[in-house]
Amino acid sequence: MADPNDGVRVGYAGKAYIGAVGATVPTDLTSAWDADEWFDLGKITEDGLTEATDQARAEFKAWGYNAPVRTQLTSKTTTFALTFMQSNNAYVISLFHSVDLADMTTTGTGDAAYTSFTDSQNTEPDVRALGLDIVDGDFHTRIIVPRCEVTERGNKTYKGDSLVNYPMTFTALTSSDGSSVQYMIGGLVVPTVPVTP
Repeated sequence: MADPNDGVRVGYAGKAYIGAVGATVPTDLTSAWDADEWFDLGKITEDGLTEATDQARAEFKAWGYNAPVRTQLTSKTTTFALTFMQSNNAYVISLFHSVDLADMTTTGTGDAAYTSFTDSQNTEPDVRALGLDIVDGDFHTRIIVPRCEVTERGNKTYKGDSLVNYPMTFTALTSSDGSSVQYMIGGLVVPTVPVTP
């Protein structure tokens, strides 16, 4: 008999990748992300990844009854919150400031290089694809969000005793096939259910 404790997992480490909507996604749990379409967002703080789901339901009651006779899901929003650490990652800066890479200009080379851009009026949605890998020893979880947007940005602090971090929350959006999030969970096996004739 299997030890039930074997299924207890921790999110020991992980990676986040950003791509354009429509980027080719891995077809299994361990294949590498295409380096031409997906870009590593670098180191993440020890707070890791927080996935949250917010649901709203409508209740329908029959006349004279206290309990509802039916409920209906009216809204479901899934978010992924991470805090990135690397100020030299152009994709992180692009996401945090909602500025296209094409609108960022790099001057100089080596340690003297710097990038400039303007935080201007921009009302267009910045929709991208997000890929997440969570690792626990030999077990992996892979999350693919075909369409998402950064909907919350935390404070960025410049201080001598703390890192300059980039906290962001990504909200999953509906993709062209009607889905919003795809999961691949290592070590999970769906039991065979007897079919009743």
